[in-house]
Amino acid sequence: MRDFGAKGVALLQQEGKDIDLLYVSHIDSDHIGGAMVLLENALEWQVWDYHQANGDPPAVPALPRPPAIKRLWHNGFRDLVTRNTGAIEKMLAASAPVLSTSSDVVLQHIGHEQAKIATSIREALKVSRLAKPDLLGIGLNTLKQTPAHSGKLLMARSGMKPEKLGSLIITILCPTPGELRDLRDGWNNWLADPANKKAAKAIRDMYAAALEAGSVGVGMSPFDLYGWEGMPAYKRVTVPNVASLVLLVEDGGKSILLTGDNHADMILKGLRSDGRLDNGYYHVDVLKFPHHGATDNLSPAFTREISADHYVFCGDGSHSNPELEVLGKVYESRFGPGSKRVKTPGLEGKPCHFWFSTSSSTPNASKQQSHMAKVEAWAAAAEGKSNGLLKSHFNDALYLDLVL
Repeated sequence: MRDFGAKGVALLQQEGKDIDLLYVSHIDSDHIGGAMVLLENALEWQVWDYHQANGDPPAVPALPRPPAIKRLWHNGFRDLVTRNTGAIEKMLAASAPVLSTSSDVVLQHIGHEQAKIATSIREALKVSRLAKPDLLGIGLNTLKQTPAHSGKLLMARSGMKPEKLGSLIITILCPTPGELRDLRDGWNNWLADPANKKAAKAIRDMYAAALEAGSVGVGMSPFDLYGWEGMPAYKRVTVPNVASLVLLVEDGGKSILLTGDNHADMILKGLRSDGRLDNGYYHVDVLKFPHHGATDNLSPAFTREISADHYVFCGDGSHSNPELEVLGKVYESRFGPGSKRVKTPGLEGKPCHFWFSTSSSTPNASKQQSHMAKVEAWAAAAEGKSNGLLKSHFNDALYLDLVL
């Protein structure tokens, strides 16, 4: 398993490899922002190729050419409240072309009246506008195993088959229709504000104007989703976070649980509905911990019912994530007193690994570096208490290799 940064993604292109599936867990800026940059970069190179073929290329894009992206999984709504109504299970995923196309011209300029935006929140809006089969060749929310739901919002549905991607088997555990209804309500509340309508129109129009100048990237400040548009949070976890796509990915007897920023209660509910918790516990090889290791997303049941050989914490010290309290609870679930240990049998005396996506040496704000130094000190002490059964790994490189 590799966790790539922007430069790491370029390595795939250099090696002639494609991105088979780009997965965006939810619309929060720190999750969707990277996908937005990647898609805008892909479009910049496509624009450059078009002008190069016609003898008038603009400046070479600043970022290396990315690999081809075959599919994108991303839940987004449209820019008109009236189009975000009806049964949530039947709604199509929001997608719109940035450019018009014809049979003999790959790229053509479009007028403002032709540009259709798909989502309202800034980064999510950009991603959906860039995801269109006739633009970048990306299939949005396509499902080959369950074609009846292909192109619709992704959610845990009764009777839906796991998706197959090569040897991978991917099961969608969350969100349920209920979480997506709350997300839609907050989205529509956002759209009802005249200032937000103006921001949406700016994004609707910006690509056409930028393409005329031979460039694509247009900076806009991220949107703060906390206390989002009047929709109550679930146990202090925001509606967009609770609507995170949670995936269980299996391959050759190995498994990884990708949790986004969802709450432990929803993740357990998804596993239970899929029959994974029939014995009262579930073990995976890799667990990407919810919300970068935030306390609000955790529950006592989660650390007692879910275990892993490898626990991944993606926080970089922002907002004190990963939080030391969470690390302590995960540690106790493996090496603490019996009343706090995970219910999975056979783990007594077995090692486990904590993986951290950054370290105190990663260039960052001083407060973030200071927190990661505390995490490193905690990990060193925890390793000693575990008699060598806990191994911690901190990343300060281009990408992270996790060998199972």
